[in-house]
Amino acid sequence: MSASHSAEKVLSSSAKDGGASQKRSRNMASSRKTQRVLALTGQYAGLIAFAIFTCFPFVWALSVGLSTDPSNTWLFPRSFWPTEPGLMWFERVFTEMPFLTYLKNSTVMSFWTIVSVVVISVLAAYPLARLKFPGRNLIFVAIIATLMLPSEVNIIPNFITLKHLGLLDSYWGAIIPNFAGAFGIFLMKQAFEQIPQDLIDAARVDGATELQILWRVMVPVSAPSIAALSIFTLVNAWNDYLWPSIVITTRDKLPLAVGVFNDLTGPFAVSTSLVMAAIVLTVLPVLIFFAFTQRYFISGLDGAVK
Repeated sequence: MSASHSAEKVLSSSAKDGGASQKRSRNMASSRKTQRVLALTGQYAGLIAFAIFTCFPFVWALSVGLSTDPSNTWLFPRSFWPTEPGLMWFERVFTEMPFLTYLKNSTVMSFWTIVSVVVISVLAAYPLARLKFPGRNLIFVAIIATLMLPSEVNIIPNFITLKHLGLLDSYWGAIIPNFAGAFGIFLMKQAFEQIPQDLIDAARVDGATELQILWRVMVPVSAPSIAALSIFTLVNAWNDYLWPSIVITTRDKLPLAVGVFNDLTGPFAVSTSLVMAAIVLTVLPVLIFFAFTQRYFISGLDGAVK
């Protein structure tokens, strides 16, 4: 009887210990789940706050541009919501300045800037990433070192060069100095270095030349990085103000950033609603382009970071 009683006590104690252990495991799992939920909540709250902070200027400009009553422009927060909404100010942008001409100029300049930057960056990055030759690292360091120089140091040399070439007051005069940059070469070099060497070796076994390897293997695989570079280049070219304002003097050749600013600092500067409507129309094409290419942009940056 005593042996049986002892066995029952042992089994009862084991059951209690097992139940306590399961309870502790459930509590730990619940605690970890709560921590994950709190961490995700904090992350999303921070991202939402950052998004609101980032988007607020554009949303406020859109609200002021849509409000047909300009008297509430500076009565924040009441002005954040458009009063008597309408498109009157947006219509005036097209009637009181050559907005479509400025838009065409910016589109042409940005297109050729993107094409040139992508082509030159790809051609320069491939040998730096995949070919071995004396001085390769020194050349790359010299290219990256140019990032430390402010862009203003190039204004006088570029202006004198373009003057001798007869390219002042022309599209090409505004585009050529932006044909290549250290950032694009760096981004594409990092992208090319992520491509497996087996792909390149297989192409060489099939008899492909270096240019064929570049255009048929490296470029298609690196499409996300090329898209990211295109977006960066578009934003810089679309918003470029200083250099086009120096080189171009004819009004019909001005890009949006320069033309809208020049017109709105003149007789239309007193109309804040008109300024806001013009700002919204100026930013809108870049937002649309980014909306269609954002997934390539994100994946391209991810490859560059790796």
